[in-house]
Amino acid sequence: MKETLNLAEIKNDNIVISYDSENNPYSYYHHDKWFFWSLGFDISFSRLSGDFKSVVKSIIYKIISTDNLKSKKSTAKIIIEGGVVFEQCIKLCGGDSYALIDDEKFYRAILVEAKNKKFKYKTWKNLLMFLSRMHNDGFISRDIGNAEKLSIHLSVNGENSSQAICIPESIAAEYYSEALRIVDVYYPYREQISSCYQEFTSAYTEVRDNCKNNVIARKHAIDNINHPLRDIDIKFDYGGAWLSWLRGACYTVIAAFTGCRDGEIKSFDTFSYQEKKYGGKIIPVLHGIDTKPNVGGVARHTSWVTIPSVKKAIDILWDSFNFAREGWREKASSILHPDERNAVLKKVDSLFVTLPYKGGHRPEAGRQSLAHSLDTFVKSVGYRAAKDDVQEFDLLNPSRKGELKIGQILKVHPHAFRRTFAVYLVRNKLASLLDIKYQFKHMNMTMTSWYANQANIASYVDMMIDKDLQDEIAGENLNHMTDVFYHFYNEAETLAGHEGKRIKNLRTEGDTRIYLSREEIRKQVQDGQLSLVEHPGGYCTNPNCDRICDMTTCQYKIVTKEQAKSLIPIREQLIIKHNVIATAGFDMPNVTSKFFYEIKAIEQVLSEHHLEYVAFNKKDTY
Repeated sequence: MKETLNLAEIKNDNIVISYDSENNPYSYYHHDKWFFWSLGFDISFSRLSGDFKSVVKSIIYKIISTDNLKSKKSTAKIIIEGGVVFEQCIKLCGGDSYALIDDEKFYRAILVEAKNKKFKYKTWKNLLMFLSRMHNDGFISRDIGNAEKLSIHLSVNGENSSQAICIPESIAAEYYSEALRIVDVYYPYREQISSCYQEFTSAYTEVRDNCKNNVIARKHAIDNINHPLRDIDIKFDYGGAWLSWLRGACYTVIAAFTGCRDGEIKSFDTFSYQEKKYGGKIIPVLHGIDTKPNVGGVARHTSWVTIPSVKKAIDILWDSFNFAREGWREKASSILHPDERNAVLKKVDSLFVTLPYKGGHRPEAGRQSLAHSLDTFVKSVGYRAAKDDVQEFDLLNPSRKGELKIGQILKVHPHAFRRTFAVYLVRNKLASLLDIKYQFKHMNMTMTSWYANQANIASYVDMMIDKDLQDEIAGENLNHMTDVFYHFYNEAETLAGHEGKRIKNLRTEGDTRIYLSREEIRKQVQDGQLSLVEHPGGYCTNPNCDRICDMTTCQYKIVTKEQAKSLIPIREQLIIKHNVIATAGFDMPNVTSKFFYEIKAIEQVLSEHHLEYVAFNKKDTY
């Protein structure tokens, strides 16, 4: 076994772990919480006990004493989490020390308990770093060997990690439209909401001890609001349930129309939203902190293209919760040490704050608090999944197939909005969701092109656009093209259009070049040999398509049966327009000829898919 640190020497109360901003000793080794003001984080050992705590402290002490470690914060966090998890597993097996990992029989029992944790593959890859670190520092002699192989063994789903969900379109439309509606309704009253809640909570605190129950105290507190809001539906409760619901709606708007990660959303403030003008266009953007680990743990500022409603959501979160911020500032004023006080005040300026009188020790809302807000909002929408929603969910989320049942309310995790944003950009569905509030239908481009165009313009005015999100969008685009081409080559019973008929004929002839696997298709898409652009009336496989060609004659055109069905109402509208001009006697031969030609082109597509229709005849209009 390698030489360990001298624990007896380290645990001397005089060993200083950190200093405050005035260079006075602050944290000592024997403390259960170490504060590092200069690095902006703290380490808590409160979830560890006995010998387990001693070992983890020794490892962490060595980590923070290492000058060349790039990110002490993230490494220390992984070690703490690993130490906690393996202490739990060892205690469940009746042990009281990490040293029992060296016992073969005990080790196998520990792995059984670890597997029962049902953690994902990536989680175990991080947690197993703790065992490797213990081995390297000499606390155990066991070398776990291939950590990747062991991570797969312990994982609940092997090495397959489930993606964050993509929300089915109908469900997303319900959630997003309701969130946008709430933001519009409460935006004008955001400051009054805060002042009313300030009066309510103050009055409630004064009378609650003298009232028989909370109902009476609440009624008395509501009666003491000087200027109650009668024009909107606002509920007052000391626990903040209504405010949590409002926060969930605002979070939904921000996340849905930026594609940001949860931590990045939490980095926003009232100055984050800006509108940049370039070439006569106004581009709404948000500025924040990229949460992906950076070299040396240095924060990196990034921007995201968004929509104007996001500013309203941010303003509501800031102004409606101002009474809570004032409460936290008052609590902070009683903290004697300036570093501790400044740390609290910095968190008070978070967009998402907790209520100061509820007994919490942190102003900023944590993951569980925001998850509760989202659940409260989603439940209030009340949308229950229909059969079509379940089928779409399984299609969009193959690794989660069967998780959504008919009649269920789909709960959403913060990252679900990011993946939904990327998927809908690629599959051209974001247009319909944005049309809830903003009209983009006049734009002759895919939503992917719209986003790329907005992002490019933003970069021209010196903004660092979130590259990870752009990469995620590109990945979804690759997946989408692969799925569509696989359907063309292997599954579609009928195809229309020049290219569609060519593929269908080759399949009929048994041409082996057509029956490509998903891997082969994916490789050709990546290499640029296959390309796809979606038009309202079909797909174009021309890699240089500019979306302004005549799709009725395009030699690269493919029309699926689903797209052909969508052309039926378009054909009916064209017939109405043609007949109105013809029966009115207007001399507009170019226009009527164009309508007639488009009608017959759609009928050709319907015929190729064996869809019934009554052929249009010019003579029927006279």
